[in-house]
Amino acid sequence: MAIIEVVFPQIKNDPESVQGALAQLPVGAKAFKEGGALRGAQGFLSGENGKDVTSDSREIILLEWPTESAFNEFINSPAFGNFKAAVKPFSSGPPQLNLFETNAGSHLFDTYTLGLLLLTPKDESNVPTILEKIRSGLEKTAESGVVFGSSLNLPQKKIAIFRPFASKEELQNPKNVSSMQELRKDLGDLADITQLVADVKSLPM
Repeated sequence: MAIIEVVFPQIKNDPESVQGALAQLPVGAKAFKEGGALRGAQGFLSGENGKDVTSDSREIILLEWPTESAFNEFINSPAFGNFKAAVKPFSSGPPQLNLFETNAGSHLFDTYTLGLLLLTPKDESNVPTILEKIRSGLEKTAESGVVFGSSLNLPQKKIAIFRPFASKEELQNPKNVSSMQELRKDLGDLADITQLVADVKSLPM
């Protein structure tokens, strides 16, 4: 079991703001570590539902926490407040903080291309069914390294499926594309699905 946070910072879409926000990452990494985060990774989205969004400079941060309470304590801490204040001049709004309870996910915190599906169930009573469909589908295809789980801190339940790839070329391999399409087809009647692609690298902490 793992507690994985997906952060979508809201950065102003201009080069100066992007560089200014990136310059605060060491401050953030220090705060995350002191707050109890186990691992971190940072990068930018390159695709959303098949559309190239590279030029939008949409940042993504992944963090692994030892417990849900450790996450909650951090976001209520002075350290988190100081980090928010440091990046506020470069932000267009508050960050989106998404916390998920998943299967083991320590291998996500490396340098790679990330395939991320975010599912919003059309009926929250279907969450167990969706999770079981994901689990059984992965068992049938014998895919290893896929991390998935449901949200802990959002008013509307969400499910995340993380799949790391060594490169964009691997992600675009016909077999992997077909596998992703099958998954979306299998779950499309139960949830609205957003497919994201990001290039991420380990965040020194």
